[in-house]
Amino acid sequence: MDLLEAIRSYRPCRQFQAKPVPPEKLKNVLAAARLAPSQNNLQPWRFVVVQDDEVKRRLAQACVRGKVVAEAPVVVVAFSVEEDIPVTVGGYISAYPLDVAAAVQNLQLAATAEGLGSAWMVDFHEDKVRSVLGVPEGIHPLAIVPVGFSAEPNGGGRPPSEGRKSPDEIIAYNAYPW
Repeated sequence: MDLLEAIRSYRPCRQFQAKPVPPEKLKNVLAAARLAPSQNNLQPWRFVVVQDDEVKRRLAQACVRGKVVAEAPVVVVAFSVEEDIPVTVGGYISAYPLDVAAAVQNLQLAATAEGLGSAWMVDFHEDKVRSVLGVPEGIHPLAIVPVGFSAEPNGGGRPPSEGRKSPDEIIAYNAYPW
């Protein structure tokens, strides 16, 4: 599947088959996350891959909608590392949320290309996630991404084009006209 096809066909997945993710597919998905661009190539991310059922159960308790975390065959938790993020965007916000977001987006598109479903979850309790995974100070979870074969028809969710703003509503050339 090419990149544009993966973008067009991605849907957030909230139900997974109990079937395990083949190691080669998982390796490809994680490789795509690792290759994401970052400010000054600092790569301020770390990823914890959770496949142990007990750890997934405890991680699910740290999430607002944890059932999908507990039931997914694989859960990838994306972290930012404070010491790796001295760059700011426009001089007013840290670049690390953007950098980690690029890595998570790569991960999700690669999962789609590998025939897997995924979901990007941000509604969790940081302190609980850090406790479950034994994460030290200065490292912060930014995304929890359940991954596996979708149990939902058509991969779940609505098509990305449905409900999207038109190009004229979001794209301008040479000046900001709105």
